[in-house]
Amino acid sequence: MARFQPRLFDMHSVTRPSLLLSAMMVLSAVFGGHTPLAANIAPTHKVYISSEELAVTVGADAATIDGQFRFKPAENDLHERSRAGAIIPVWIPVKATRGDTSLASLLKVQDDYSIHKLEGPLLDAWQETIGLKFIVGNREVPVNWLRIIRPTTRAERKDTPKEWQHEGWFLVLATIYCPPPLMHGSCEVRLRYRQPLRKTRAGAEFLYLPQFFHQPKGATTKDLDRFAMKLQAQQGVSLSMGGVVVPAGHSARLPLIDHQPIKVLVTTP
Repeated sequence: MARFQPRLFDMHSVTRPSLLLSAMMVLSAVFGGHTPLAANIAPTHKVYISSEELAVTVGADAATIDGQFRFKPAENDLHERSRAGAIIPVWIPVKATRGDTSLASLLKVQDDYSIHKLEGPLLDAWQETIGLKFIVGNREVPVNWLRIIRPTTRAERKDTPKEWQHEGWFLVLATIYCPPPLMHGSCEVRLRYRQPLRKTRAGAEFLYLPQFFHQPKGATTKDLDRFAMKLQAQQGVSLSMGGVVVPAGHSARLPLIDHQPIKVLVTTP
């Protein structure tokens, strides 16, 4: 079985942490109890993203992603005692720019297949580099565990889906658990984080990969009223993608299509 198949919580049981991957966000109810990743996880529901609205502001060194997501059960309603779990992929550059000590510290944990509890110096590096906030209602839910995978390295390329293979990028998987009262009756989540840009000879690069699981038959994400990214260029930078240029201070509205990466070249005058 391939090591890095994006099959989070769509199995009857998960016995190996190495299988715990998802796309942008897959939310699923699981049996109660704060289950560690190393233990078996027994899913009870499949949940799909019914709307995803992103506001992405891009500067010279980093982008800020602010997203609102709504979820619906793919099969049955969530049980009032169900616990929800999510893995949130965040793209980070393979190399830290000179002086970026926080990203350099975060990259130190990418040299093995381990899952790391987010605490101590790793927590400090994560907060300064990414600063991810996962909010349900008015309550922020902390990230519990991190894992960094290297989709384009020789050791992992064979077992990683092609959609995840982007040169110069690593993928951080942030795991979050929501207690039952938090998700019952509320399937709206707000997500905010910072993404460092990958420096290139031409400037810098921003990457986002939309992926959608368990969508109902016949469903589409082409409705810009429910699935869209507003891409905003800060003052002092211009953005380009596929021949389209977004000047400094302007914005563009982009569709979110399953498995179609959004890559943006960022340049400064």
